[in-house]
Amino acid sequence: MEEYQSYAFAVAFRFLSDEEDAKDVVQDSFISVWKNFPRYNTAIKFTTWLYSIVTNRCYDKLRSRRTRNTTTDPSLLASLVSDQNPEREYTNAEISRLIETLTDKLPSKQKMIFVLRDLQGLSIAEVCGILQISEASVKTNLVYARRHLREKLKPYLSE
Repeated sequence: MEEYQSYAFAVAFRFLSDEEDAKDVVQDSFISVWKNFPRYNTAIKFTTWLYSIVTNRCYDKLRSRRTRNTTTDPSLLASLVSDQNPEREYTNAEISRLIETLTDKLPSKQKMIFVLRDLQGLSIAEVCGILQISEASVKTNLVYARRHLREKLKPYLSE
């Protein structure tokens, strides 16, 4: 658990943009891992299985809170951006907040794929394994998510 907790939290936080919800999801995910470990298929990487569980818990949380509006602590986002130049750090933090806000508005499937592939850096094959969808579906949803974000970010990046 100690070895994978930070990875699980990073995934959950990127999906949920809320520290407490992310902690709850990670805790629920590890309980699920513990309960279902006898059914774990060793042919699948453990991290893929864990990401799958965390992602499903995040998806459930997102569906349950659709009507609830949450905000993210700006200090948490700023800590994700590391740079020595204060002006660049501020700009990066602003862009990070904007990307987070725009990502939250993506349809759930696009958001999950975008977070896993582009923000967590997983391969397309890993995303397919985690979400149990085809490579074509991952690529198509990723194109739509990136296109949406690019269009919304265009006015901010051209300045």
